[in-house]
Amino acid sequence: MMVILVIVWGLELAIAKDALEHVDKLLILNVKYFFGFFVIAVVAKRADAFHLPALRDLPLIIATTIIGHILYFFCEYSALDSVPVANITIILGFLPIASILVEKALFHRKTSIKLIVFMLACVVGIFFVIGSDFSAMRGGSFRGYLFCGGALLCWLGYLFLTESLTNKYGAIPIAFYQTIIAWVITTPVVFPQYPDLLQLPVGIMLELLYLGIVSEGICFLIEITGLEKLGPTISAVYSNFLPVTSAFFGFVLLHQNLVLLQIIGGLVVIESGYLVIREKDRLDRLA
Repeated sequence: MMVILVIVWGLELAIAKDALEHVDKLLILNVKYFFGFFVIAVVAKRADAFHLPALRDLPLIIATTIIGHILYFFCEYSALDSVPVANITIILGFLPIASILVEKALFHRKTSIKLIVFMLACVVGIFFVIGSDFSAMRGGSFRGYLFCGGALLCWLGYLFLTESLTNKYGAIPIAFYQTIIAWVITTPVVFPQYPDLLQLPVGIMLELLYLGIVSEGICFLIEITGLEKLGPTISAVYSNFLPVTSAFFGFVLLHQNLVLLQIIGGLVVIESGYLVIREKDRLDRLA
């Protein structure tokens, strides 16, 4: 399921970048949550997952929604305005390393030199995937890179804060709560822009439907289920595969060049990611 998720993530970046040329970022988020909500609601109803959370947990659910949905995607989409997609994937590639450091510092979980080495190998592979044209890596504004860093911190915080909620309520109810809260929060801000949606080309509307139904609906369920089953660090490891899928869809959809160095880098990322997952599983069993 997580492999499928990574493939869709790679396609999502290309689609979101194109949609941002026609639609405001907050309106894209709001439409995503609107369509995604219906998908998650159907799944929640079939799974009988409509259970109200305890009032004491409601502030944390709202906080994780703001951090992981609104702020994260606002930062990511803002970065897409001025930073090459390749550079964004490099920065997000450090997420598993940051996750390991948080686990070690706050939860005293086991780590190892091999685990760090494998994670660094993933990052090196990412450089190979996007580094066939190193001049492109110098692109982007300082403001854009600040948004990249903000997205990294938001997603890191979201993973660890949401883990406690999924352990308590399960993945589907939390996905349902977070999606509806995100839609409610963003609607008052973008409501005056709703008439603009009717003027959009059919292709852009289809992109918004994809972002809502597939990316926010189906894939968010996969993502939060993966977090529940695998934990924050292993879930974060899969973000390292994003440059591989992004390069693939850039080659297929955007007719970008794909050179041998990128293929080698992709293989390094996949192998290193597999070794990270295996080593982390070994350490968790020893804990």
